[in-house]
Amino acid sequence: MVHNEAKRRGVDVLAFLQVQTQSPVSSLALDVVIKEMLDAKRSAGRNERYIDCLGWILNGFATGREKMPIERVGLADVDAYLRSKNLISRSCYRGRLSTLFNYAVRKGYMAADPCRRLEPITVTRPSPAVMTVDEVRQSLKWLQVNPRIFGWFVLSTFAGLRPEEAEKTTWADINFKEGWIRVEAQTTKVRQRRVVYPKPMVFKWLLAVKKHNVALPVSRNIRSDDLGKLRAAIGWKVWKQDCTRHSCASYWLSDTGDASTVATALGHPRPCSASTTWRWSPRWRLGSSGLSAENQNSSHEQ
Repeated sequence: MVHNEAKRRGVDVLAFLQVQTQSPVSSLALDVVIKEMLDAKRSAGRNERYIDCLGWILNGFATGREKMPIERVGLADVDAYLRSKNLISRSCYRGRLSTLFNYAVRKGYMAADPCRRLEPITVTRPSPAVMTVDEVRQSLKWLQVNPRIFGWFVLSTFAGLRPEEAEKTTWADINFKEGWIRVEAQTTKVRQRRVVYPKPMVFKWLLAVKKHNVALPVSRNIRSDDLGKLRAAIGWKVWKQDCTRHSCASYWLSDTGDASTVATALGHPRPCSASTTWRWSPRWRLGSSGLSAENQNSSHEQ
């Protein structure tokens, strides 16, 4: 009987018996544990965006089983939920669920993390999306007529800020005289303050942005709305994830040939592994006067 129940939940028999002998606190409902864990993460100083994303995934899993004791959540429940997601999303969802279950194990609410019994997921990810020179030109042309995210685009595509960092950057963070852009620790996912010294052409574009009286920072809703319109204007069906930052990295790497320097400027914690997410594109240049291509008719992998 005990063996069958432990097997159903995907845990070791000894671990299962250990939890069964603990106090009644182990009968807490799934939704209660989720809220408790999110509050704990918030108190520990985790980024609010991370907490929102984590809560969205966990509450999605809990839908229909909110009052189910977390100790009764088994391997079959997790496996069925993950199989409803595409292969690329499954790895992320699995990690978020494991965060919850590991918390519950530490608190004595359940015997073991059922995610540990899942078959490993192998995902072959596509090449990073990098905008062609023509696509960047089309984007800049559209943004000069519809400038609400003009500054965001320049900061991410030409200065290499992460989309969320560019979204939170203010005009006070940009020093035109000394030629640097400050990225505060609270705006970046790596929680480390850095100063970026981009190409001179970045400040020329930022001055053009200022002439349009564009507000910085830009709200997420405005960014989302205008990116939908921008991608339609350049002929994309969907906006490609992190394409602006990847484009900057590729242009900058083409110009300097120094992956370590580029990675440091872009705030990547591991320069060597970072270079594998960029594409070496020797025909593209991010020069002092602007973006250029040595061969305008060449095709670029998307």
